[in-house]
Amino acid sequence: MLLDMLMFYTPYLTLLLRVVVGATFVMHGYPKLKNPQATLKWTGGLGVPAAATVAVIVLEFFGGIALILGFLVPIVAFFIALEMIGNIALKKTKMKAPYLIGENASAYETDVTYILLAMTMIVLGAGAFSLSAALGI
Repeated sequence: MLLDMLMFYTPYLTLLLRVVVGATFVMHGYPKLKNPQATLKWTGGLGVPAAATVAVIVLEFFGGIALILGFLVPIVAFFIALEMIGNIALKKTKMKAPYLIGENASAYETDVTYILLAMTMIVLGAGAFSLSAALGI
């Protein structure tokens, strides 16, 4: 009974989740999009291929916009989960980062959280208040 009452809020919570995660990714992607050379230099120093860096820049900025609008959410969320898996691998192997943020700001606890948020968006989809719903896709 309680679950049935809470289900009423699913479209609103889906919207909130998409907008918050999407806005966060836009905010992370915009500086990289604005100055891709600096991003490519930094990631290149860690051994990340340039094509992967460009893909991340595009995903973070334009994927974030897609999440805010509610367009192709499960697809964007899948690629966000892949990016976060790559981030974790990079942080653990190249940066020797710990799980929890402490003295090292490069910890990967946030990446794990974004994987879980992405999985939630894959399962829930774009929701009722989305461009995908308006377009019937």
